[in-house]
Amino acid sequence: MNKKQIDILNDYFLHSALRLISQEEQCLRRVCSPDLSIRELHVVEAVACLQADSRSTMAEIARYLHLSPASLTTAVNVLVKKGFLDREYSAEDRRVIYVRLTETGEAANRKYLDFVRNMLYEVSSDLDEDVADQMIEVLLRLSDYLDRALDE
Repeated sequence: MNKKQIDILNDYFLHSALRLISQEEQCLRRVCSPDLSIRELHVVEAVACLQADSRSTMAEIARYLHLSPASLTTAVNVLVKKGFLDREYSAEDRRVIYVRLTETGEAANRKYLDFVRNMLYEVSSDLDEDVADQMIEVLLRLSDYLDRALDE
């Protein structure tokens, strides 16, 4: 990779990520729910992802989001009060707490996923499949790198 390409990627990570967060905030206000913060919406999305695999325990969600258990507990408490999540204790082990989306949480997550899908379709609709596969491979490598860096 040459210097110009590195500069372009650096600009992307510095500026596009901030614009993406800004777009997410607009989506929240317009479409999803004005009651949710970006962080709360990401917790809702994580619960939805893990709930599909019956892994939506507090421990799994904290690990998935790279949050401390205390930070997640605070976020879940707020989201339960706001009506987006419910908690359920395991019948086998009361120390294990499952978190589930409520109907309100499911609706907010659905609207957010529609926003994300529309954005991704808009920016990738004319990509050749091989190019899209290469882009996905690079992003997966970046994700792996970041996961390893967080674990150090």
